Amino acid sequence: MKKFVAWFFLFFFQTSMASALVLEGTVQKIDREQNIILLNTESGTETVLLTNSTKGTENLKPGDKIRVTYRQEGGKLLAETITPNEHGSPPSPSEIPGA
Repeated sequence: MKKFVAWFFLFFFQTSMASALVLEGTVQKIDREQNIILLNTESGTETVLLTNSTKGTENLKPGDKIRVTYRQEGGKLLAETITPNEHGSPPSPSEIPGA
């Protein structure tokens, strides 16, 4: 029984960790009326929806480098938490001199 409980928690923990989705990028635009953020990421511009439960939106402004934890629902990205990303995303190969 103890082995079953241990495996159950291990499986549950791994499943929970796998479902955490994260985007990193720079805020291009914030539309507070429509509750959206346009986020410039390494792979292009993403539209992220803010909800009543999104944490970390108080002082958000264009140009901020952020990390967004989100969930997908109906093909939309719904922000759960937004935190500063002082270090930013790693540079792309085109931004590295001599690469």
